[in-house]
Amino acid sequence: PSALYRAEAGVGTNGMVEFDTGDVTNLQRQIIHGTSDIGRQKVLCAQETINELNPDVNVVIHETRLMGDNIMDILADYDIVVDGCDNFPTRYLVNDACYLLKKTLVDGSILIFDGQATVFTPGEGCYRCLFPEPPPPGMVPNCAEAGVLGALTGLVGSIQATEALKQFLGIGESLTSRLLLI
Repeated sequence: PSALYRAEAGVGTNGMVEFDTGDVTNLQRQIIHGTSDIGRQKVLCAQETINELNPDVNVVIHETRLMGDNIMDILADYDIVVDGCDNFPTRYLVNDACYLLKKTLVDGSILIFDGQATVFTPGEGCYRCLFPEPPPPGMVPNCAEAGVLGALTGLVGSIQATEALKQFLGIGESLTSRLLLI
């Protein structure tokens, strides 16, 4: 949802990182995809959808998994990082890269009926400041195990898009140094 709203607002360049293919279980929460996208590379489908909404937006796709050996190069070209990943190792990796690269991070996450969103700007804290260590493996169920209310992803994604736009435009009161719990 965040990518769709950023594209509709005219954010000129949007990078998207995803290694996975579409699955029927994604459709209730990943509204950028449709049934015709099942089995196709998610980044290619997302690029097509965004280009259909706003052909003036440049969508740069990174068809890969974010890892320690590629994240710095991938994120270096972007002003703001919007993270909606679904696992703790990636969430902490994105945070650490944004911290080291001095990039603004718009973070959002969901699980079952709960969500959260925040913004970390350079010099104003980071995800590790809020949550110093990731939970032990298996302590927090993933979406496949616990489920998620699809509409909640829309809500958190809309908040992330709004926060990214505030950062780009330098307007409004940001969620920087605040955590919004839903």
